[in-house]
Amino acid sequence: MESSPLSAADEALIEETVERNRGTFDPEFFDGAHIVTAGLRTTDGEVYFGASLPAAVGRASMCGEPVAVGSAIADGYRHDELETCVAVAYPMDHHDADEARVIPPCGACRELLADYNEEMRIIVPHDGETRVARAIDLLPTRTW
Repeated sequence: MESSPLSAADEALIEETVERNRGTFDPEFFDGAHIVTAGLRTTDGEVYFGASLPAAVGRASMCGEPVAVGSAIADGYRHDELETCVAVAYPMDHHDADEARVIPPCGACRELLADYNEEMRIIVPHDGETRVARAIDLLPTRTW
């Protein structure tokens, strides 16, 4: 995977998303709901957040990334104006984590992000660092 270092704007997006993640986590709901928060920055610098939404029927659950994308689209942004996305997970004991951390998008979210903008910058952990990759680069064998 080709990746690049974080910019100051990327660092700020991570910090904002970590803060939002602290505020949305609900330990009393679904034994820890809204564990993941996604931050999405548009080309003009607006930031949209999405919290993961667990549901009793697993298929109805949502990751944070599609919620953030949907919020930006609902506010009038076009797919090619979605510039950078990051997902942050709340520190859970059973995840062996004691602080919020950047996590990669799941497979379905990788597909969704690439569908909306193959060039979207996705902040991911990579080789022990936090880096940026293009959405399409997270799907190396995608042929459609």
